[in-house]
Amino acid sequence: MLVLYFVLSLVVVGLVSWLINYRIPLATTTKTILNVVLALILVGMFLWLINTYIPMAGVIKVILNIVVVVATCVRVLQAVGLWDQTVRLWNNVTHYRMSARADVDKA
Repeated sequence: MLVLYFVLSLVVVGLVSWLINYRIPLATTTKTILNVVLALILVGMFLWLINTYIPMAGVIKVILNIVVVVATCVRVLQAVGLWDQTVRLWNNVTHYRMSARADVDKA
């Protein structure tokens, strides 16, 4: 019975996605946000399905969950246009030179 609910929810998410992208006229930003929400629902359903019904060691399950969450976060940041800024910020933080800052402080 649980599998039937899972399949039914996949059909509903697919139908809503089809309506959002092809039939209902919406602004591009609204479509993007709704698609991100639908993708998060799908990722959550599949992660729950894997965690519930596929037997695996606890350590592997934790690693899988971390990888899926990180990949989902990256995809959401890309969808909303914040990924480039995040990478730029990370590069600034990791490649900060103390000698350049010392020169600014002396001036």
